[in-house]
Amino acid sequence: MNRSIAKKSTDITDIWEDALGAIETKIGIRQFNLWFKNTHLISFDNESLSIGVPNQFVQAKIRESYEPLIKDLIKGLTKINPSIDLHVANNGHSKNKSKIVTGNIKFEKPSNNNNDNGFISNKKLLLENYVVGGCNRLAYATALEISKPGSVAFNTLFIHGSIGVGKTHLLQGIWNRLKSGSSSVSAVYMPAENWTNEFVYALKGGRLESFRKKYRNVDIFLVDDVHFLANKNGVQEEFLHTFNTLHSLSKRIVFASDAHPRFMSQLKESLVSRFMSGMIAKIEPPGFNTSMQILRSKTEDSRKKIPDNVLEFISEKFNDSVRSMESAVTTVMAYANMSKVKIDLKLATETLSELYNNKKSITLKDIEGVVISHYNVSRSDIHSGNKSKNIALTRQICMYLAKVLTESSYQEIGKYFGNKRHTTVIFAIKKIKEKSKSSAEFQSHIENLIRMAKKQ
Repeated sequence: MNRSIAKKSTDITDIWEDALGAIETKIGIRQFNLWFKNTHLISFDNESLSIGVPNQFVQAKIRESYEPLIKDLIKGLTKINPSIDLHVANNGHSKNKSKIVTGNIKFEKPSNNNNDNGFISNKKLLLENYVVGGCNRLAYATALEISKPGSVAFNTLFIHGSIGVGKTHLLQGIWNRLKSGSSSVSAVYMPAENWTNEFVYALKGGRLESFRKKYRNVDIFLVDDVHFLANKNGVQEEFLHTFNTLHSLSKRIVFASDAHPRFMSQLKESLVSRFMSGMIAKIEPPGFNTSMQILRSKTEDSRKKIPDNVLEFISEKFNDSVRSMESAVTTVMAYANMSKVKIDLKLATETLSELYNNKKSITLKDIEGVVISHYNVSRSDIHSGNKSKNIALTRQICMYLAKVLTESSYQEIGKYFGNKRHTTVIFAIKKIKEKSKSSAEFQSHIENLIRMAKKQ
């Protein structure tokens, strides 16, 4: 199939066709045919783009690998930055449901949505099918506690962990349990980005009172990816007032983030304090046994059986997150289904080799970029002789990560970070090790920076 990018149009079918043409150009015909050939547009409005996909494998792969690309292309074509909702085709949506209109883009949202804020949650993400291991046992127990009827041990829960370890599953599992337990429960689940966008629209449209009434009167408020609020002072202020109102009414509040509240940069201290006022639970990347349980649970309903040696291979090569393992399984199963071949280790190795062999080695520049972005300091500060506590600690963290993640010598690390002596590097590494041993929170922070650097 050869698509060409057409001029912008207010016909939403044309807009999606234009986006598909650009996607094919960017990812190549083979990947396009594997993941996008059988997709179709369901609906598109000022906030949400709904796309029909043929199965859960394609849904998971697009969500994992291509959602940012779709958002960027749609924004370029329409000047709108929508959320992306992916629906498996057998859910009742049809290909001819999209509408052609002119003027301002305003289309109907998909139905079949019980979330009080209009965000489409995944009804399959349940606490009952969450795989529990040592890496997530505490987080799972807290999710069970805050989702039970009647009085609970705590009203505020903050779950943190690196990307793709199961935070969203827990939040949506809490939402699904509360909604299934009582239809009268007013519950909201949404990513912080969606909440932010809705607040901005309400502010610009003079609808703040309606917005506040909507979110300050719910029984449970679940917000994912709250690190998105960083460096957005006006949004943080509104979010803080929403939190305070709900907290004063003893409502249940659940947040998830990639980092512990104390290590979320560019966040108001008052908001950090609120995030830390309740229960805090961390999810670690899964170990081998938990990884295997997760992979088996994800494939037990598959028509094609995946041998254990293939699952072990995926667990070993893609162990940085649950999401990357799921994506690898999705890729193997989709390729086997389309090629009508059985799944074995040879197929998995050939299908996934491009993914695990092309993992970019980490450079000193990569590490520096992650650290200065996280701490909001400049490159010149790191390379200078500035010995202020904040800059010195940031520089020491850079040096420690450089030794852990690269093959660079002490001399090479010292030279890169401002022509420092090798003894300075040795001292920095020793200080970070000691601080990590004495503070579990700091150790968690360092581990999070390591994962961020590995994803560069």
